[in-house]
Amino acid sequence: MRLDLRGVTVNLDGRPIVHEAGLRVDDGEFVALVGPNGCGKSTLLRTIYRALRPSAGLISVDGDDVHRLPWRESARRTAVVAQETPAELDFTVWEIVLMGRTPYERDAADGERCARALDRVGLAGAQDRVYATLSGGEKQRALIARALVQEPRLLLLDEPTSNLDIRHQLEILHLVRELGVATLAVLHDLNQAAAFCDRLYVMSSGRILAGGPPGEVLTPELISQVYGVRAVQRTQLVFERLKDEAEP
Repeated sequence: MRLDLRGVTVNLDGRPIVHEAGLRVDDGEFVALVGPNGCGKSTLLRTIYRALRPSAGLISVDGDDVHRLPWRESARRTAVVAQETPAELDFTVWEIVLMGRTPYERDAADGERCARALDRVGLAGAQDRVYATLSGGEKQRALIARALVQEPRLLLLDEPTSNLDIRHQLEILHLVRELGVATLAVLHDLNQAAAFCDRLYVMSSGRILAGGPPGEVLTPELISQVYGVRAVQRTQLVFERLKDEAEP
């Protein structure tokens, strides 16, 4: 699996929000898209999963233009966990997860797929609980399970740790890291992005300024340029500690 963006520009209401963006996600990689609020990260992600159309450029998955794929085929390749959670209706966890099978013809194995996904995210035994009664971390796990039963080759996450306490943030990132599915996530915490991601891309004012391994990209100079703050790089001490705390 490979996600490729080449020269992607996105205009909203006549204004350019993303300018000639390029990035890639290879099979099994966990890649982060970071940058200050309002820089275009979520707009770019929404364009990848077809909520928006690019004004220029190409977005391809496995070499196919995503905006030319039939919707059902696109949903089989790419799963999304967006910022907005489902309405607080009386769906059970099982019903939420089963929604991930919508792109497919229903079959007798769907129950087994849902059970495996729930077990994989640590929610085995929670299938009959009402989604609205779950904690923030449990809701995120349920939505990731829903994404997993789509059997995607690419997982897109928009701020998956938003509004979670630090323990649940680390648990979610550790879970995503262990899935082994090609993943692109919009993240805000630079320490966490560096600790868990193979590569990251830094956006500012709608442009991708840098991309590569975290230790090469997150320099004090770039952080000062993008965020307007001074940074001290203590990679080994801080990042290894985050990984340890994320272990169940």
